[in-house]
Amino acid sequence: MSDQTKESIKHAATRLFYTHGYHGTSVRDIAKEASVNSALISYYFGGKQPLFETLMIEFFEGYIQSIEEAMYQANVDVDAVLPQLFKHVFTYQQSCHLLARMAHREMTMDSTLVREVMSTYLRKEQFLLEQIIHVYLDRKQLKRIPVDLTVLHLRNMLTLPFSSPQYLRELFLLAPDDHLFMKRYVSHAEQWMKSLLLTKDTKRLHLVRG
Repeated sequence: MSDQTKESIKHAATRLFYTHGYHGTSVRDIAKEASVNSALISYYFGGKQPLFETLMIEFFEGYIQSIEEAMYQANVDVDAVLPQLFKHVFTYQQSCHLLARMAHREMTMDSTLVREVMSTYLRKEQFLLEQIIHVYLDRKQLKRIPVDLTVLHLRNMLTLPFSSPQYLRELFLLAPDDHLFMKRYVSHAEQWMKSLLLTKDTKRLHLVRG
């Protein structure tokens, strides 16, 4: 029963933190949303701030793990890395889309927690994405590209549907939890990456044909 109660509290807190923000959400609000006694929030998590930190850390733990699962494919099948990257990362973020939106939004702020997440999880994210790009460059003898800028573009494509859901909804009538949209988005992202990573031979062939 305790595990179920803890999960109910976390789901309720995620909904409220996303909707009303950290400062607009009280322990009493969370307890009411989760249908539990407010004392249980302190008992299980130590209060609102530790609960918020738990949610952030849990999200980025899973986020990094989803990238690592794709990275494993680099040692098995280099051509599968990009499809697996988008598949794993999007599937994970869709499975907790409110938490993903909350976490990505929080990372635009400046706080001690954000700096800690930045130095721990996002530094590792940067390293893993760089490794994925280097795998393509080294194994497939691809044209040289600016790795740092490519990482920025790649990360933006991985997070945009969840970091800017309002933008998608209001201007394009799209939602990150719409599986049809995500299927199109993943396909486009893969094609974009492949267009950056043309082999030298392919590029020369295009020039000859032109």
